[in-house]
Amino acid sequence: MIPKIDNLQIVRLAEGDVRCGTDHLTDFRNLLLQNEALYPSIGTWLKSKVLPGIRHNERVAFVGYLDGIAAVSAVVKKGNDAKFCHLRIRTDLQNSHLGELFFMMMALEVRDLAKTIYFTLPEALWRQKSSFFGSFSFSTPQVCETQYRLFDREFRCSATFADVWRSIAIKLPKLADYYSYGEFAADNQLIFSVKPRFAQNILDQKKTVEIRRRFSNRWLGETINLYASAPIMSLVGEVRIAGITKNTPEAIWQKYHNQIGCSRREFDMYAGDAMELFAIELDDVEPYRKKVPIAQLSDVMHEHLHAPQSYYTLERNKPWASAVSIAAYLGGSFKTTISFARRIVPFRKATEPQVRFTQSQFQIQTSNTRM
Repeated sequence: MIPKIDNLQIVRLAEGDVRCGTDHLTDFRNLLLQNEALYPSIGTWLKSKVLPGIRHNERVAFVGYLDGIAAVSAVVKKGNDAKFCHLRIRTDLQNSHLGELFFMMMALEVRDLAKTIYFTLPEALWRQKSSFFGSFSFSTPQVCETQYRLFDREFRCSATFADVWRSIAIKLPKLADYYSYGEFAADNQLIFSVKPRFAQNILDQKKTVEIRRRFSNRWLGETINLYASAPIMSLVGEVRIAGITKNTPEAIWQKYHNQIGCSRREFDMYAGDAMELFAIELDDVEPYRKKVPIAQLSDVMHEHLHAPQSYYTLERNKPWASAVSIAAYLGGSFKTTISFARRIVPFRKATEPQVRFTQSQFQIQTSNTRM
């Protein structure tokens, strides 16, 4: 049975948390130190490796809250040979996909540098959960020279980042179905195509009105995805449609010329012989932390995505609807605080093996003798 997770919040610890000793850092430390019985030197590792690593942006740490109570801790080390250092999930959160969610988050944090990813773990844990690790392409463990538990050999599991990412790509649609990403909507119904210069001005809130020759009042109040056209060819963020005005080109220019972000000549060239134009007022701008290229989305989905020419209604374009939900994860990876809400979706036949996190305490731990 899948536990109910309705209010999951994940905090990405930053240099300020370490410097100021925030409550989030305290919660993270308390979760980590609960493993001292198995790893007596874990406190030393925290002090000498993890905290300095966070301050110098060499490591990334997360603490996850369920209904405001700290329940998950994770650490990943950056670099060409990146390491999943630690992941601990509260006992009662079994079969909840959180293992997959945090593996995805850790991989996203190192995707700009890593050529390989590895972790170490006890042999007993590998034998119990090899299918989970194998679903991320960690399939050939090697025996480590160092042993951290009595009568339990330590294994080192390694895979190329490309293989790990390919495995994550398969899981992304399922995770997007299971958890909606609170800061970015996974089920927007509209995607706007905008030239890169104008897209950036929208994200910078220098352009607050978009002009279209055709549009509909039905989209008033909707959050939409913003697509920067060639040569960027990427989803870059979200905005909300705050108002829609239909009028003559001259009336539109007179009212909105300071908000459109273009010259009168550019405006007239776009308007052409149109008798009426739509002025679409934009607010609640949410840029993605990193743009999400259409090529990357096509690769993740194994389906060619055609670039939108003006705007797409996603209820009629299932490939782009799926791409938008995936972009909510990739584009938001990850700001300081991330909120997730459990999504209720109808049952459907699985299209891939359903590898789920079922161990009551899955730990990939380090001690002070590990890097």
